[in-house]
Amino acid sequence: MKKRYIFLLLIFCGIGFLLFFSLSGNTPFFKKPVGKPDLARTVPYAISKTDKQFLEEFNNYLSEQFTKTNTPGASVAIVKEGAIIYQKAFGFKTADGSDSINTKTLFRIASVSKGFSSILATLLVQDTLIDLDDPIANYLKYPLSGSANNITIRHILSHTAGFPYQAYSTLVEDELPRDTMISKLLKIPLSRLPGEIHSYQNVAYSIIEVVMESASGKPFSTLMHERIFDPLEMTHSTLSYDSMISSDNIALPHGYRHGQFVPTIVRPSYYNVASAGGLNTNIEDLAKWLTAVLGNNTRVIPPSVLDTVFTPVIPIRVKNPYFSQFEQPRNGYYGLGWRVMEYPNDTLLYHGGYANGYKSGIALDRNKNIGICVLTNAPSKFSNLVMINFFKMYKQYFSEPVANEEHLSSVR
Repeated sequence: MKKRYIFLLLIFCGIGFLLFFSLSGNTPFFKKPVGKPDLARTVPYAISKTDKQFLEEFNNYLSEQFTKTNTPGASVAIVKEGAIIYQKAFGFKTADGSDSINTKTLFRIASVSKGFSSILATLLVQDTLIDLDDPIANYLKYPLSGSANNITIRHILSHTAGFPYQAYSTLVEDELPRDTMISKLLKIPLSRLPGEIHSYQNVAYSIIEVVMESASGKPFSTLMHERIFDPLEMTHSTLSYDSMISSDNIALPHGYRHGQFVPTIVRPSYYNVASAGGLNTNIEDLAKWLTAVLGNNTRVIPPSVLDTVFTPVIPIRVKNPYFSQFEQPRNGYYGLGWRVMEYPNDTLLYHGGYANGYKSGIALDRNKNIGICVLTNAPSKFSNLVMINFFKMYKQYFSEPVANEEHLSSVR
Protein backbone atom coordinates (compact mmCIF):
# COMPACT_ATOMS: atom_id res chain seq x y z
CA MET A 1 0.00 0.00 0.00
CA LYS A 2 2.85 2.32 0.92
CA LYS A 3 4.51 1.61 -2.45
CA ARG A 4 1.27 2.56 -4.24
CA TYR A 5 1.18 5.97 -2.47
CA ILE A 6 4.81 6.61 -3.38
CA PHE A 7 4.10 5.68 -7.03
CA LEU A 8 1.07 8.03 -7.22
CA LEU A 9 3.07 10.80 -5.56
CA LEU A 10 5.80 10.47 -8.17
CA ILE A 11 3.24 10.67 -11.01
CA PHE A 12 1.66 13.85 -9.59
CA CYS A 13 5.10 15.41 -9.07
CA GLY A 14 6.06 14.58 -12.65
CA ILE A 15 2.88 16.12 -14.06
CA GLY A 16 3.39 19.23 -11.94
CA PHE A 17 6.99 19.49 -13.16
CA LEU A 18 5.94 19.37 -16.81
CA LEU A 19 3.11 21.86 -16.34
CA PHE A 20 5.36 24.31 -14.52
CA PHE A 21 7.98 24.35 -17.24
CA SER A 22 5.53 24.35 -20.12
CA LEU A 23 3.80 27.42 -18.72
CA SER A 24 7.06 29.15 -17.97
CA GLY A 25 8.31 28.53 -21.52
CA ASN A 26 11.56 26.91 -20.34
CA THR A 27 10.91 23.32 -21.32
CA PRO A 28 12.25 21.74 -24.48
CA PHE A 29 9.17 19.50 -24.62
CA PHE A 30 6.80 22.32 -25.57
CA LYS A 31 9.20 24.80 -27.10
CA LYS A 32 7.87 26.58 -30.18
CA PRO A 33 9.91 26.13 -33.36
CA VAL A 34 12.33 28.92 -34.20
CA GLY A 35 12.35 30.53 -37.64
CA LYS A 36 9.98 30.16 -40.55
CA PRO A 37 7.31 27.44 -40.33
CA ASP A 38 7.63 24.34 -42.45
CA LEU A 39 5.49 25.05 -45.50
CA ALA A 40 5.15 21.40 -46.50
CA ARG A 41 1.49 20.39 -46.48
CA THR A 42 0.30 17.30 -44.65
CA VAL A 43 -2.87 17.12 -46.76
CA PRO A 44 -3.29 17.88 -50.48
CA TYR A 45 -4.35 21.39 -51.44
CA ALA A 46 -8.02 21.49 -52.42
CA ILE A 47 -8.64 23.63 -55.50
CA SER A 48 -11.36 26.18 -54.71
CA LYS A 49 -14.11 27.56 -56.91
CA THR A 50 -12.16 30.80 -57.21
CA ASP A 51 -9.06 28.85 -58.23
CA LYS A 52 -11.05 27.21 -61.00
CA GLN A 53 -12.41 30.52 -62.24
CA PHE A 54 -8.96 32.06 -62.19
CA LEU A 55 -7.37 29.13 -64.02
CA GLU A 56 -10.06 29.15 -66.68
CA GLU A 57 -9.50 32.83 -67.38
CA PHE A 58 -5.73 32.53 -67.24
CA ASN A 59 -5.83 29.59 -69.62
CA ASN A 60 -7.78 31.73 -72.08
CA TYR A 61 -5.20 34.49 -71.64
CA LEU A 62 -2.34 32.04 -72.28
CA SER A 63 -3.94 30.77 -75.47
CA GLU A 64 -4.49 34.33 -76.66
CA GLN A 65 -0.89 35.40 -75.97
CA PHE A 66 0.52 32.22 -77.44
CA THR A 67 -1.17 33.08 -80.73
CA LYS A 68 -0.32 36.80 -80.58
CA THR A 69 3.40 36.18 -79.99
CA ASN A 70 3.63 33.55 -82.76
CA THR A 71 5.44 31.22 -80.38
CA PRO A 72 5.91 27.78 -82.02
CA GLY A 73 5.67 25.70 -78.82
CA ALA A 74 5.40 26.16 -75.06
CA SER A 75 4.59 24.45 -71.78
CA VAL A 76 3.27 26.13 -68.61
CA ALA A 77 2.80 24.94 -65.04
CA ILE A 78 1.38 26.63 -61.94
CA VAL A 79 1.97 25.45 -58.37
CA LYS A 80 -0.06 26.59 -55.37
CA GLU A 81 0.53 25.47 -51.78
CA GLY A 82 2.39 22.36 -52.85
CA ALA A 83 -0.08 21.29 -55.54
CA ILE A 84 0.41 21.45 -59.30
CA ILE A 85 -2.90 23.11 -60.15
CA TYR A 86 -2.21 23.77 -63.85
CA GLN A 87 -0.02 22.01 -66.40
CA LYS A 88 -0.45 22.36 -70.13
CA ALA A 89 1.45 22.21 -73.42
CA PHE A 90 0.84 24.46 -76.42
CA GLY A 91 1.77 24.30 -80.09
CA PHE A 92 4.34 22.28 -81.98
CA LYS A 93 7.90 21.03 -81.71
CA THR A 94 8.74 22.89 -84.92
CA ALA A 95 6.98 25.87 -86.48
CA ASP A 96 6.72 24.06 -89.82
CA GLY A 97 5.63 20.72 -88.39
CA SER A 98 2.57 19.00 -86.98
CA ASP A 99 4.13 17.09 -84.05
CA SER A 100 2.48 18.57 -80.95
CA ILE A 101 4.28 19.46 -77.75
CA ASN A 102 3.16 17.49 -74.68
CA THR A 103 3.99 17.86 -71.01
CA LYS A 104 6.89 15.41 -71.33
CA THR A 105 8.55 17.27 -74.22
CA LEU A 106 12.10 18.39 -73.38
CA PHE A 107 13.33 21.98 -73.60
CA ARG A 108 16.57 23.67 -72.63
CA ILE A 109 16.16 26.13 -69.76
CA ALA A 110 19.39 28.13 -70.22
CA SER A 111 20.07 30.49 -67.28
CA VAL A 112 17.20 29.13 -65.19
CA SER A 113 19.86 26.44 -64.55
CA LYS A 114 21.65 28.91 -62.26
CA GLY A 115 18.98 28.54 -59.58
CA PHE A 116 19.50 24.78 -59.53
CA SER A 117 23.25 25.19 -59.14
CA SER A 118 23.05 27.73 -56.31
CA ILE A 119 20.69 25.51 -54.33
CA LEU A 120 22.93 22.48 -54.94
CA ALA A 121 25.92 24.46 -53.66
CA THR A 122 23.98 25.56 -50.58
CA LEU A 123 23.06 21.94 -49.87
CA LEU A 124 26.80 21.19 -49.82
CA VAL A 125 27.19 24.09 -47.39
CA GLN A 126 24.71 22.34 -45.10
CA ASP A 127 26.84 19.20 -45.42
CA THR A 128 29.84 21.34 -44.30
CA LEU A 129 31.71 20.40 -47.48
CA ILE A 130 32.03 24.06 -48.46
CA ASP A 131 31.28 27.49 -47.04
CA LEU A 132 29.88 30.36 -49.06
CA ASP A 133 32.63 32.65 -47.78
CA ASP A 134 35.42 30.26 -48.71
CA PRO A 135 37.88 31.70 -51.26
CA ILE A 136 37.52 29.85 -54.56
CA ALA A 137 41.32 29.57 -54.56
CA ASN A 138 40.93 26.83 -51.94
CA TYR A 139 39.32 24.58 -54.55
CA LEU A 140 40.93 25.49 -57.85
CA LYS A 141 44.00 24.08 -59.56
CA TYR A 142 44.32 27.27 -61.58
CA PRO A 143 46.70 29.99 -60.33
CA LEU A 144 45.09 33.22 -59.10
CA SER A 145 46.78 36.54 -58.54
CA GLY A 146 46.10 39.82 -56.78
CA SER A 147 42.55 40.61 -55.70
CA ALA A 148 41.26 37.46 -57.44
CA ASN A 149 42.44 35.59 -54.36
CA ASN A 150 39.63 37.34 -52.46
CA ILE A 151 36.86 35.95 -54.69
CA THR A 152 34.56 33.73 -52.65
CA ILE A 153 31.90 31.17 -53.55
CA ARG A 154 29.25 33.75 -52.65
CA HIS A 155 30.77 36.17 -55.17
CA ILE A 156 30.58 33.54 -57.91
CA LEU A 157 26.92 32.68 -57.25
CA SER A 158 25.86 36.34 -57.03
CA HIS A 159 27.88 37.58 -60.06
CA THR A 160 29.90 39.91 -57.83
CA ALA A 161 33.39 38.46 -58.40
CA GLY A 162 34.53 41.61 -60.21
CA PHE A 163 35.09 40.19 -63.72
CA PRO A 164 34.08 42.33 -66.71
CA TYR A 165 30.48 41.85 -67.82
CA GLN A 166 29.94 38.50 -69.60
CA ALA A 167 33.70 37.96 -69.79
CA TYR A 168 34.59 35.28 -72.36
CA SER A 169 30.99 34.36 -73.14
CA THR A 170 32.14 34.27 -76.76
CA LEU A 171 34.19 31.20 -75.82
CA VAL A 172 31.00 29.52 -74.60
CA GLU A 173 29.51 30.01 -78.06
CA ASP A 174 32.76 28.67 -79.56
CA GLU A 175 32.15 25.51 -77.48
CA LEU A 176 35.51 25.52 -75.69
CA PRO A 177 35.88 23.10 -72.75
CA ARG A 178 34.88 24.47 -69.36
CA ASP A 179 38.31 24.24 -67.75
CA THR A 180 39.98 25.94 -70.71
CA MET A 181 37.58 28.88 -70.44
CA ILE A 182 38.05 29.19 -66.67
CA SER A 183 41.84 29.15 -66.94
CA LYS A 184 41.64 31.98 -69.51
CA LEU A 185 39.16 33.93 -67.40
CA LEU A 186 41.35 33.85 -64.31
CA LYS A 187 44.21 35.48 -66.21
CA ILE A 188 42.36 38.71 -66.97
CA PRO A 189 42.43 41.63 -64.50
CA LEU A 190 39.29 42.25 -62.46
CA SER A 191 37.34 45.35 -63.42
CA ARG A 192 36.33 45.95 -59.78
CA LEU A 193 37.13 44.46 -56.39
CA PRO A 194 35.10 41.37 -55.42
CA GLY A 195 31.74 42.32 -53.93
CA GLU A 196 31.64 45.87 -55.32
CA ILE A 197 29.44 45.42 -58.39
CA HIS A 198 27.02 43.03 -60.03
CA SER A 199 28.45 41.86 -63.36
CA TYR A 200 26.52 38.99 -64.94
CA GLN A 201 28.61 35.98 -65.98
CA ASN A 202 28.40 32.52 -67.50
CA VAL A 203 32.00 31.35 -67.56
CA ALA A 204 32.66 32.70 -64.07
CA TYR A 205 29.47 31.06 -62.79
CA SER A 206 30.73 27.68 -64.00
CA ILE A 207 33.54 27.91 -61.44
CA ILE A 208 30.97 26.62 -58.94
CA GLU A 209 31.11 23.26 -60.74
CA VAL A 210 34.85 22.99 -60.09
CA VAL A 211 34.39 24.01 -56.45
CA MET A 212 31.71 21.38 -55.81
CA GLU A 213 33.63 18.67 -57.67
CA SER A 214 36.77 19.42 -55.68
CA ALA A 215 34.93 19.42 -52.36
CA SER A 216 32.85 16.29 -52.98
CA GLY A 217 35.04 14.20 -55.29
CA LYS A 218 32.03 13.72 -57.59
CA PRO A 219 31.21 15.14 -61.05
CA PHE A 220 28.81 18.08 -61.09
CA SER A 221 26.20 16.11 -63.03
CA THR A 222 26.32 13.26 -60.50
CA LEU A 223 25.77 15.70 -57.63
CA MET A 224 22.81 17.27 -59.38
CA HIS A 225 21.20 13.89 -59.95
CA GLU A 226 21.88 12.63 -56.42
CA ARG A 227 20.79 15.73 -54.52
CA ILE A 228 18.06 17.25 -56.71
CA PHE A 229 16.87 15.31 -59.77
CA ASP A 230 16.54 11.88 -58.14
CA PRO A 231 15.02 12.95 -54.78
CA LEU A 232 12.49 15.18 -56.57
CA GLU A 233 11.76 12.42 -59.11
CA MET A 234 12.75 14.68 -62.00
CA THR A 235 13.26 11.61 -64.15
CA HIS A 236 13.56 13.41 -67.50
CA SER A 237 16.02 16.13 -66.46
CA THR A 238 19.64 16.00 -67.63
CA LEU A 239 22.73 18.16 -68.08
CA SER A 240 24.23 17.11 -71.39
CA TYR A 241 23.97 17.67 -75.12
CA ASP A 242 23.97 13.93 -75.87
CA SER A 243 21.02 13.24 -73.56
CA MET A 244 19.07 16.01 -75.26
CA ILE A 245 19.60 14.99 -78.87
CA SER A 246 19.11 11.29 -78.11
CA SER A 247 15.57 11.92 -76.82
CA ASP A 248 12.70 11.23 -79.20
CA ASN A 249 10.54 13.93 -77.57
CA ILE A 250 12.25 17.32 -77.79
CA ALA A 251 11.08 20.76 -78.86
CA LEU A 252 13.44 22.06 -81.54
CA PRO A 253 14.81 25.58 -81.05
CA HIS A 254 13.92 28.50 -83.32
CA GLY A 255 15.54 31.65 -84.59
CA TYR A 256 13.84 34.75 -85.96
CA ARG A 257 14.24 35.15 -89.72
CA HIS A 258 12.34 37.38 -92.15
CA GLY A 259 9.58 38.17 -89.68
CA GLN A 260 8.91 34.64 -88.47
CA PHE A 261 10.32 31.90 -86.23
CA VAL A 262 12.32 29.32 -88.17
CA PRO A 263 13.43 25.97 -86.70
CA THR A 264 17.13 25.35 -86.19
CA ILE A 265 19.28 22.64 -84.59
CA VAL A 266 20.20 21.92 -80.97
CA ARG A 267 23.73 23.20 -80.42
CA PRO A 268 26.33 21.94 -77.92
CA SER A 269 27.19 25.40 -76.57
CA TYR A 270 26.22 26.25 -72.98
CA TYR A 271 26.50 22.62 -71.98
CA ASN A 272 30.16 23.58 -71.42
CA VAL A 273 28.91 25.85 -68.61
CA ALA A 274 26.22 23.44 -67.42
CA SER A 275 25.74 25.11 -64.02
CA ALA A 276 25.01 28.41 -65.76
CA GLY A 277 22.90 27.24 -68.69
CA GLY A 278 23.02 23.55 -69.52
CA LEU A 279 19.94 21.95 -67.98
CA ASN A 280 17.33 20.07 -70.04
CA THR A 281 13.89 19.39 -68.60
CA ASN A 282 10.17 19.20 -69.31
CA ILE A 283 7.27 21.00 -67.67
CA GLU A 284 6.36 18.00 -65.48
CA ASP A 285 9.82 17.97 -63.93
CA LEU A 286 10.06 21.75 -63.72
CA ALA A 287 6.76 21.84 -61.83
CA LYS A 288 8.27 19.46 -59.25
CA TRP A 289 11.22 21.83 -58.94
CA LEU A 290 8.88 24.81 -58.51
CA THR A 291 7.01 22.92 -55.78
CA ALA A 292 10.29 22.37 -53.92
CA VAL A 293 11.64 25.93 -54.23
CA LEU A 294 8.33 27.23 -52.90
CA GLY A 295 9.17 25.35 -49.70
CA ASN A 296 6.90 22.35 -50.08
CA ASN A 297 9.52 19.60 -50.12
CA THR A 298 11.69 20.31 -47.09
CA ARG A 299 13.08 16.78 -47.08
CA VAL A 300 15.03 17.61 -50.23
CA ILE A 301 15.45 21.39 -49.93
CA PRO A 302 15.29 22.71 -46.35
CA PRO A 303 13.87 26.20 -45.68
CA SER A 304 17.30 27.41 -44.54
CA VAL A 305 18.70 26.68 -48.01
CA LEU A 306 15.90 28.67 -49.64
CA ASP A 307 16.38 31.53 -47.17
CA THR A 308 20.06 31.65 -48.14
CA VAL A 309 19.71 31.69 -51.92
CA PHE A 310 16.76 34.12 -51.91
CA THR A 311 18.42 36.68 -49.62
CA PRO A 312 19.48 39.77 -51.61
CA VAL A 313 23.24 40.09 -52.02
CA ILE A 314 23.57 43.17 -54.20
CA PRO A 315 21.23 45.75 -55.80
CA ILE A 316 20.77 45.40 -59.55
CA ARG A 317 19.23 47.46 -62.31
CA VAL A 318 15.86 46.01 -63.33
CA LYS A 319 16.25 45.45 -67.06
CA ASN A 320 13.18 43.28 -67.54
CA PRO A 321 10.45 45.75 -68.60
CA TYR A 322 7.64 43.42 -67.55
CA PHE A 323 8.85 42.95 -63.97
CA SER A 324 9.83 46.61 -63.64
CA GLN A 325 6.24 47.67 -64.37
CA PHE A 326 4.49 45.24 -62.01
CA GLU A 327 4.26 47.72 -59.12
CA GLN A 328 5.94 50.99 -58.18
CA PRO A 329 8.21 51.66 -56.47
CA ARG A 330 10.28 48.51 -56.87
CA ASN A 331 13.80 47.48 -55.96
CA GLY A 332 15.83 44.82 -57.73
CA TYR A 333 18.49 42.59 -56.22
CA TYR A 334 20.44 39.50 -57.08
CA GLY A 335 20.64 36.72 -54.53
CA LEU A 336 22.43 33.44 -55.25
CA GLY A 337 21.34 32.33 -58.72
CA TRP A 338 17.99 34.13 -58.33
CA ARG A 339 16.68 37.63 -59.03
CA VAL A 340 14.75 39.29 -56.20
CA MET A 341 12.11 41.94 -56.91
CA GLU A 342 10.81 43.83 -53.89
CA TYR A 343 7.56 45.73 -54.38
CA PRO A 344 5.48 47.62 -51.77
CA ASN A 345 3.21 44.62 -51.15
CA ASP A 346 4.94 41.68 -52.81
CA THR A 347 8.35 40.09 -53.24
CA LEU A 348 8.81 38.06 -56.40
CA LEU A 349 11.72 35.69 -57.02
CA TYR A 350 12.46 34.81 -60.60
CA HIS A 351 14.97 34.02 -63.29
CA GLY A 352 14.75 33.92 -67.02
CA GLY A 353 16.85 32.02 -69.49
CA TYR A 354 17.70 32.24 -73.17
CA ALA A 355 20.19 30.16 -75.16
CA ASN A 356 20.34 28.95 -78.73
CA GLY A 357 16.69 29.38 -79.60
CA TYR A 358 15.10 28.37 -76.27
CA LYS A 359 13.56 30.80 -73.79
CA SER A 360 12.28 29.93 -70.32
CA GLY A 361 11.30 31.45 -67.01
CA ILE A 362 10.34 30.70 -63.43
CA ALA A 363 8.76 33.09 -60.91
CA LEU A 364 7.34 32.65 -57.44
CA ASP A 365 5.95 34.38 -54.38
CA ARG A 366 7.04 32.55 -51.23
CA ASN A 367 4.63 34.41 -48.96
CA LYS A 368 1.63 33.35 -51.03
CA ASN A 369 3.13 29.93 -51.84
CA ILE A 370 2.33 30.39 -55.52
CA GLY A 371 4.48 30.23 -58.63
CA ILE A 372 4.63 29.70 -62.38
CA CYS A 373 7.17 28.21 -64.80
CA VAL A 374 7.24 28.53 -68.58
CA LEU A 375 9.18 26.74 -71.34
CA THR A 376 9.30 27.86 -74.98
CA ASN A 377 11.26 26.88 -78.06
CA ALA A 378 11.65 30.39 -79.48
CA PRO A 379 12.84 33.83 -78.30
CA SER A 380 9.33 35.31 -78.16
CA LYS A 381 7.84 37.59 -75.52
CA PHE A 382 5.56 34.82 -74.30
CA SER A 383 7.45 33.65 -71.18
CA ASN A 384 8.10 37.07 -69.62
CA LEU A 385 4.68 38.35 -70.57
CA VAL A 386 2.67 35.52 -69.06
CA MET A 387 4.83 35.23 -65.92
CA ILE A 388 4.25 38.79 -64.75
CA ASN A 389 0.62 38.93 -65.87
CA PHE A 390 0.01 35.72 -63.97
CA PHE A 391 0.79 37.59 -60.75
CA LYS A 392 -1.28 40.61 -61.81
CA MET A 393 -4.32 38.45 -62.50
CA TYR A 394 -3.77 36.34 -59.40
CA LYS A 395 -3.63 39.45 -57.25
CA GLN A 396 -6.89 40.70 -58.72
CA TYR A 397 -8.66 37.43 -58.05
CA PHE A 398 -7.36 36.75 -54.56
CA SER A 399 -6.55 40.18 -53.12
CA GLU A 400 -8.79 42.74 -54.74
CA PRO A 401 -12.62 42.66 -55.09
CA VAL A 402 -12.68 43.26 -58.84
CA ALA A 403 -15.44 41.94 -61.07
CA ASN A 404 -14.30 39.01 -63.22
CA GLU A 405 -15.08 40.76 -66.49
CA GLU A 406 -12.61 43.54 -65.58
CA HIS A 407 -9.63 41.24 -65.06
CA LEU A 408 -8.34 40.75 -68.57
CA SER A 409 -8.76 44.40 -69.54
CA SER A 410 -5.99 45.35 -67.14
CA VAL A 411 -3.42 42.87 -68.42
CA ARG A 412 -3.89 42.78 -72.17
